[in-house]
Amino acid sequence: MTDKKENKVSIRKWFWNEIQNSSQKYVHIIMIATKPDIIKQAPLYLELKDRGELVILVHTGQHYDYNLSKWVLAEFNMIVDVELNIYWKLHKKFSLVIERLWDFLVDLSTNYKKIPIPYVHGDTMTATTADKAAFLNKFSVVHVEAWIRTYTPHKHFFNSLFTRYEAGKFDWNKYYEELRDFSIYELGSIEPYPEQFDTRWIEASTGYFAAPVELYKHTLISEWFPRENIEVTGNTVVDAIEMSCKRIPESKAFEMFPNMEWKPFIFITIHRRENCETKERFLAIYNAIKKLIKDWVYVCFLGLYASEYAIDSYGLREDIEKLKIKYKENFAYWPALAHHHEVMDMISKAWAVVTDSWSMQEEANIIWVPCVTVRFGSDRTETILAWTNVIAPPVNSCLIADIVKWAIWNEKMRWKNIYWKDVSKKIVSWVLEKIKKHWKLFRFDHERLELEEFFNWKI
Repeated sequence: MTDKKENKVSIRKWFWNEIQNSSQKYVHIIMIATKPDIIKQAPLYLELKDRGELVILVHTGQHYDYNLSKWVLAEFNMIVDVELNIYWKLHKKFSLVIERLWDFLVDLSTNYKKIPIPYVHGDTMTATTADKAAFLNKFSVVHVEAWIRTYTPHKHFFNSLFTRYEAGKFDWNKYYEELRDFSIYELGSIEPYPEQFDTRWIEASTGYFAAPVELYKHTLISEWFPRENIEVTGNTVVDAIEMSCKRIPESKAFEMFPNMEWKPFIFITIHRRENCETKERFLAIYNAIKKLIKDWVYVCFLGLYASEYAIDSYGLREDIEKLKIKYKENFAYWPALAHHHEVMDMISKAWAVVTDSWSMQEEANIIWVPCVTVRFGSDRTETILAWTNVIAPPVNSCLIADIVKWAIWNEKMRWKNIYWKDVSKKIVSWVLEKIKKHWKLFRFDHERLELEEFFNWKI
């Protein structure tokens, strides 16, 4: 590949020769950018490869350091064909993906006579830019993990919660039951930011919606998207976890966290912009963690980029270093784990996961570990309705800590995987069946309504 510093598109050597020599009409383009993208798209990439399809792996370059990308690519045997080398601030990244992928798709379709089928994932920046480059060239995308929306309890619910807690009348079991009442939730949140913007912007360019659960299908239908393009498939992260769990014996995670091995620890990751860039929210979370440590709960806290930024920005670096020394028996703090199987090793042995990550809410559910989501709502509300997840609003440090303590010992939260299995096989089978029948995913209304036979321009 060319020098990344040139900020130009990099193409794997011999790539165009292979495309030229391929007799296949369709080219399946797997779009990746962040570590969760790679993990969730890996099973699709491998499934398409196993079926002998023509597959291209396109990396935007958004997460390209070893801890966030390269180790995971190697872990899943994924070889990047095209790197878009996007850079700078968010608006620049948006425009660069659209521009550079647009040119690439035009080259594929015009000069090499291939029909691109891009697979975009979730509510990511890559998904909401790659789909524009495709749609404006009359190619529809496969939306993996379609229709991710945040459901948030309304303000009266939170007012009642904090009032009761401050009056010493907080009842965990009542709170836990209340969160399962679907009538308390409302749509419209812009959190997580900017992902809730991204996910709303993708759907109109989608030719196939791979919805993880029934809830997503119902809401897609309520937004008037075609029923025939929506299928409840489960979540591809199930397939990725199955692969990663087989490699847990290779994990070196507990070499980094020796004081957590065989202990009832909680596994914590905090990285959302709205939590880390709002001082009051981050301090509420940080001091909840601190309270848990002082109460001799075993705490394993991963230092991700955003939380590291917050710790430095709010003058907490010295404090956390002192905590590491004073509570060396029950507190561990370390940078992000490079391999997915190491993360699975930690989560599978944790007594609870405390996070603001959307993917960890799913991962905790799949391997039967209680999850506490430190946000005001969840874009994985299905896990809350299934008893396996609970919201801890980032306002009151003591309330957050109390909710975590209750979750650790709540056996009801060790429930079941709601995301099925063999998900990638289902998605690939549907896409191949669709293009066999209709030749493409992008269809104007005369094609979608099957009216071609009635064309008559004679007078």
